[in-house]
Amino acid sequence: MTVSIRTLEPADAAALKPFRLQSLRDQPDAFHSTAEEWNIPVDRYQELISENPTFTAFAPDGRMVGLAILGITARPRIQTRHKCEIWSVYVDPAVRGQGIARSLMGACIAEARRLGFEAVVLTASTHLTHVVKLYESLGFTIYGTERGMVKLTDGRYIDDHLMELWLDQPSRPS
Repeated sequence: MTVSIRTLEPADAAALKPFRLQSLRDQPDAFHSTAEEWNIPVDRYQELISENPTFTAFAPDGRMVGLAILGITARPRIQTRHKCEIWSVYVDPAVRGQGIARSLMGACIAEARRLGFEAVVLTASTHLTHVVKLYESLGFTIYGTERGMVKLTDGRYIDDHLMELWLDQPSRPS
């Protein structure tokens, strides 16, 4: 399937909300937030979209099938704002395995470069090895693992790999 990737506008917030809630319900062990926490008014989604480039994949029939957010507001301090984050990467299970996540990640990385960031960071649940492999294939490296980062409502703990991609390798600190 050919999808189109585009950046959402605040007017798209009403379409984003149900898709974000679907992602959190579909895969609660992959995210730090719950659907209950994101069942918020549409105007909060508008703020998110206004402040952080929000990339979505659309199927030919117009359905939203993928999401990735470039968190450019995540690190506002003078000494940390050379890095941005990627959040909320999700592809509808019905269309996985078609390169949609790779395309969304590519859009985020290109935008981070365009905006002048030096590095992009993200977290990936350690048990989602296919996700970790995707990120590694894009040049991300694991620089640590946070044990028990997420505690699910059933009491299980989920570990997260901390991953980074330096956009200009010569400037990467040792």
